[in-house]
Amino acid sequence: MTENESRSTQEIDLLALGKVIWSRKRFIIKLSIITSIIGIFIAITNKVEFEASCKLLPESHEGGQNNFGSLGGLAGLAGINLDFGGGGLLTPELYPEIVYSLPFQLEVINDTLKFERFGYQTTSFNYFSEIDKPSPLGYLTKYTIGLPRQLRKLFFKSNQVTSQESDFIRLSLEEWQLVESFRDRMVINVDTESGVIMVRVEMPDPIAAAQLTANIVDLLTNEITEYKIEKVRNNLEFIESSYNDAKKEFEAIQVELAEATDRNKNMSSAKAEIELKRLQHEFDVAFEVYKGLATQVEQAKIKLKEEMPVFTILEPVKIPVAKSKPRRTLMVVIFGAMGFLLSVSIIFVQFMIKDSGILNSQNDDDKGKTR
Repeated sequence: MTENESRSTQEIDLLALGKVIWSRKRFIIKLSIITSIIGIFIAITNKVEFEASCKLLPESHEGGQNNFGSLGGLAGLAGINLDFGGGGLLTPELYPEIVYSLPFQLEVINDTLKFERFGYQTTSFNYFSEIDKPSPLGYLTKYTIGLPRQLRKLFFKSNQVTSQESDFIRLSLEEWQLVESFRDRMVINVDTESGVIMVRVEMPDPIAAAQLTANIVDLLTNEITEYKIEKVRNNLEFIESSYNDAKKEFEAIQVELAEATDRNKNMSSAKAEIELKRLQHEFDVAFEVYKGLATQVEQAKIKLKEEMPVFTILEPVKIPVAKSKPRRTLMVVIFGAMGFLLSVSIIFVQFMIKDSGILNSQNDDDKGKTR
């Protein structure tokens, strides 16, 4: 068979395939309608979700210079470290790790939220474990695809409750699953170039979605602030403690020097003069230490304010008006398109099988004629 003949055969095959597809248009329409109806059912039974978001920008104090001057050297001799940064290792790229951590999730899931559409206040944990019920599609999935999991729950159900034992967190199997599904409801994105942090949350109620977003933002900023200033605060507490000790020692020497001066006021002995010089020297040293530490306390307080992270809210939390899920029209269109593609694929496979059988029979006839 020549190349031109093979091309003409392919053209004839494509033309034949097009005719077959057109002849079975009713089948295509029926299957597309059936899948569209399935899509409508899923879209109607799918639960409504609302998305709330917030954008914030952290102000960085990285690279700040130490302004303690010569006091830093004197403090170093005394064993006091005035060069304390506020935990610069915590970069914005690590903020999602804080949000997705188990302690953070447990604190957020136990916050009380207002579910306006349902008319009560409760925690997210209580809502999703006791109040929220699966949709009809959820029940179908639960007892078909999810049947092995339900059987495992039945035979291996844990009677343990959420508890904190020493340094470990204990959760039951159902609590673990609930926390994991709850974690999927929140997304935190960090733009590495601009540093803008986006927090997005989906909940079945618009008020609850907005409150949960605000709670996450507040808790996240508090966690970051505590981390950033922990070292600065510890140094301030240490300096204040040293300052209080130096103050007591200075005041004690001050009283002792005054008493010695009054006692030896009318005496001109060498012993009395030596005692006064010794006390005066101790007084001078104690005063210098006391004065230096008083300055360091003020400097440390200023440093604490400098290291305090500042977050600028670029886009505040708003109560969502339109639902984010389900996108019913899109779901129906997708299911209708799936039905169309499925029906065309079935027709194509049938055509190829039939065409292959015809070609094989023709080849057998050609072989017989040759013999």
